Amino acid sequence: MLHLYLGSTQANRDSDDFRLREAYRALRARLDTDGMLELNTAELPARGLTPEALVGQASTVPFLANARMIVVEGLIVSLGGGRGVADAWQPLLDALPTLPESNHLVLLEPAPTRDARTALGRSPLLRALRAIEGADVQQFEALRLYGRGGNEVAAWLLERARRVGAEIEPAAAERLSELLGADLWALSNELEKLARHAGERPVAVADVELLTTAARDEDVFALVDDAVEGRTPQALLRLRALLDGGAEHPGRLQALIARQLRNLIRAAELLEQGASREEIGRATGVTHPYPLGRLVTQAETIGRPAAERALRAVEAADHAVKTGRYADALALELLLTSLPRMARGGRGRARAGAGR
Repeated sequence: MLHLYLGSTQANRDSDDFRLREAYRALRARLDTDGMLELNTAELPARGLTPEALVGQASTVPFLANARMIVVEGLIVSLGGGRGVADAWQPLLDALPTLPESNHLVLLEPAPTRDARTALGRSPLLRALRAIEGADVQQFEALRLYGRGGNEVAAWLLERARRVGAEIEPAAAERLSELLGADLWALSNELEKLARHAGERPVAVADVELLTTAARDEDVFALVDDAVEGRTPQALLRLRALLDGGAEHPGRLQALIARQLRNLIRAAELLEQGASREEIGRATGVTHPYPLGRLVTQAETIGRPAAERALRAVEAADHAVKTGRYADALALELLLTSLPRMARGGRGRARAGAGR
């Protein structure tokens, strides 16, 4: 039997590796009725694999066991989307309906990158494999936070909690999904930690805010944005809350502001050269869509000259701390009040090629 577990076949839609791996583990658990599946599993590398070699492995009967499993990861993507691929692999297509009932060929195609998703979506071999009668075909696209049916990630968290014997309030599931996005690996780990903390009661929003590092990180990133964009009152309020909480040091916060300004300067330079958003992400190391979008917007509205002046102000504040002129917290507060003046006259200098 053929089991085809796919990630996304759309270039702009991420794959969900977590649910794909869970489905694979569930399949193994279901087939391992006699405890012998581990000894009757062949994991084959995709590179260099031939149809004949794969058919030979898939046709071999299990040894003193009820089932045999042959696993190949990334085969379809590795073969590309050429027209002749399906013809070259016709021996496999012909053999699949004749495999012993005990034998299970598992093709895992997680497609983690944009190029892999594009190759998977264009593959004629994938289309042919999907058409095999009786094939177990499952596709795992990243869940959406804001889909037509509502927050799919929060719904998954509620179901996940039920499956692992925990309980989470809907509002807490919403908040956790807002903080961690659709990263189900991180969400699963965080849910386990929160459930242990909550004990017999449901996980509440307060638990999420207390224990989830991302909640604190969100406040830090908001402070950096407020500082860079010149929102002094908000920045000072966030700074005081973070310092009073004891989890952040002024020096680290100042370093994060400096890093954002350096990235902003680089992004503004690239925009002036007509670079795309993807190119800016590679150059700055900011690849997640949301922070990359924020960075590009800041580069477009603030401009390179203003960002360079702001960075010089950060360097001056750092020098004042190192020479003992100011304490680190005071230096950071004074910096936050001075940054809006740095931005005067520098807005709108960069021009976007990032819409490409």
